[in-house]
Amino acid sequence: MAIVLGTNFGYCVLAAVGISVQCVLAGAQVGAARKKYKVDYPDNGGGRFSDKLSDDDWIKFNSIKRASDNYSEQVGIILTMLMAAGLFMPRAAASLGAVYMVGRFVYAAGYKASGPKGRMFGAPLMALSLVSLAGIAAYNAALITFFA
Repeated sequence: MAIVLGTNFGYCVLAAVGISVQCVLAGAQVGAARKKYKVDYPDNGGGRFSDKLSDDDWIKFNSIKRASDNYSEQVGIILTMLMAAGLFMPRAAASLGAVYMVGRFVYAAGYKASGPKGRMFGAPLMALSLVSLAGIAAYNAALITFFA
């Protein structure tokens, strides 16, 4: 069975671009936090510059940094699952990509506002979309590999 990319695959590409831009913007928030809290490079939140922060400022800086780091850790996985699922069900995959972006926004906003406990509101949306994308990709890949 051949995979033909239809015009609907463009929605997946748009979702992937959105996710990538959102990831870059998360990194930019770390840059702004570095200036605000005077945590210069190469300090990642546990070095000499961050040692000078109050406990509250240290938590605020590191919460912003961790939200960005978490995105960087997962962006390769979500983009791979989005593109793989999009080969088979492009509109569903793109929709799940949008759900991921909303979840990621809520995750980061909650983390920034309330520390680690605040991230728990967006995490289920991200997990739901990631697991769904993986399921779509794996199911359809198995179909064409073993049953076509």
